[in-house]
Amino acid sequence: MGIVEINQFLPAFHYGDAIGFEALSLKKYFQSKGIKSQIYAYHIDSAVSSEAKYFEEYEDKKDVKIYHFAIPSSLTDFFLNSKGKKILIHHNITPHNFFYKFRKDLFRIGYYGRKELNYLKSVISLAIGDSEYNRKELEEIGFKKTAVFPLMVDFSKYKKEPVPLLKKIFNDGKLNLLTVGRIVANKKYEDIIKIFFYLKKYVHQDSRLIIVGNTSADKKYYYALLDYINFFFLTTKDVFFTGHIPYDELLTYYQVSDIFISASEHEGFCLPLVESMVYELPVVAYKSTAIPYTLGEAGVKVKTKNPALVGELIYEIWKNRELNAKIVSLQKKRLTRIKEESSPEKFLKLIEDIL
Repeated sequence: MGIVEINQFLPAFHYGDAIGFEALSLKKYFQSKGIKSQIYAYHIDSAVSSEAKYFEEYEDKKDVKIYHFAIPSSLTDFFLNSKGKKILIHHNITPHNFFYKFRKDLFRIGYYGRKELNYLKSVISLAIGDSEYNRKELEEIGFKKTAVFPLMVDFSKYKKEPVPLLKKIFNDGKLNLLTVGRIVANKKYEDIIKIFFYLKKYVHQDSRLIIVGNTSADKKYYYALLDYINFFFLTTKDVFFTGHIPYDELLTYYQVSDIFISASEHEGFCLPLVESMVYELPVVAYKSTAIPYTLGEAGVKVKTKNPALVGELIYEIWKNRELNAKIVSLQKKRLTRIKEESSPEKFLKLIEDIL
């Protein structure tokens, strides 16, 4: 007997959100296979209101339930006591220790979120990580059956044309070093700033660091970074924070940049690595958490944040066209693998194997 019904649950269903896109893609695929399927959430963006129902409308039944886990929520209590086969997709929660100096609310989210993961291991039939790092974390917690299913990515949205004015401003011959992500402490932007300072002062003066991300995510940390930039006598012409920006502007920064850098010390998947591959932007990333699993054989993974070593490496990749092309070629191959591994057919097969 085949699967009759699969429903997905998440605290908030956002338009343009990576987790929301995955939930919607899976729902449409299940429906195309004749499986009844719906998305349930406490909060639903108006742009996707026709694609989901509020959690309060759900009546518990013996269906297959998928819990997209990224923050602590009362959905955990529901899953502990509900009927049917239960599947967890672990999108990861940044450990609380990164936030004790700056964001007490994020500290609490990280602390209680990981407690909830421990509770769920007793009722989950299959725990899926969207990276091998996440899967290993689930295994260490004590989930009995685990698997990997990479985050599904909406590649169609990368076909947007660049913003002409931004393209004109930033295509000025400078070495544009790019990093992308909300401005929070686990991203370790201070380490990127140190690397950039060395690059600009001792290797290639005509360089610029572009930091794309929401500066209000952690204002105390952001202000500390501004002080740090001043300490190195860098200006806004040297280190440019974009703040929260429209999507077409984000994609333009990928297109006008020369190298992507990550110094993050915690990632559950790291979507900007994939976006850099899409735009044929060589990646230099500190080898931590999910980053080596997302990059696979691609990119340049470094075990050090030594400003001199990494700064010289960035310049060598930028000026050496042959090396640059080799890195991009390997990233293209990795991108193809990610697309293949994140097909909804493979996800459905994971479910069928536990029934």
